[in-house]
Amino acid sequence: MRTSTRRTFLKTGLLGGALLAVAGTGLALFPTRHLATPPRPLRVLDDRGFQVMVAVASRVVFDPGADPVAIAQGVDELATRIPPEVQRDILRLLGLFESALGGLLLDGRGLPFTRLSPDAQDRVLERWRSSGIALRRSGYQGLKKLCYLAHYVQPSSWPAVGFPPHPSIGEPYDDSKMGTPEWLTANDLERVP
Repeated sequence: MRTSTRRTFLKTGLLGGALLAVAGTGLALFPTRHLATPPRPLRVLDDRGFQVMVAVASRVVFDPGADPVAIAQGVDELATRIPPEVQRDILRLLGLFESALGGLLLDGRGLPFTRLSPDAQDRVLERWRSSGIALRRSGYQGLKKLCYLAHYVQPSSWPAVGFPPHPSIGEPYDDSKMGTPEWLTANDLERVP
């Protein structure tokens, strides 16, 4: 009787494992939804990662006039300044975030993040933000910070926070005379005691 129970357990386990493998392969191959075309060629992100960044940016950056496509392009540009191993980690994180299989196992959702409704995307983001798994919490924080950084380096975002851009923004800025009487006068500032 013991041998029969063991065989039944093994058969059930193998059949269940095969079903999970087939379902998992199908979920893993579920395509990413195309949300936007990058305005410039991507340098670090792949198209899948770019689409995920567009979706995340549209859900986490609430400033008026925030452009999720420009933010995703900005994240790609910022990523050129970090070490290659961190670039690979960002791509892996975006892949995990998008994965229907990962979503099914971790959140009970069977669709990629980019194919979810805005409300469902908000729920996924909240699950990542408040997860008991440190990787998910830090992954959420990292993506959110990248989105905000890419947004606030854009001069178009500065007026919303009360920061008027310098008229020569975009040109090389010589700060070697900063704080001198000439610089204070040229920038219509009073002398600091």
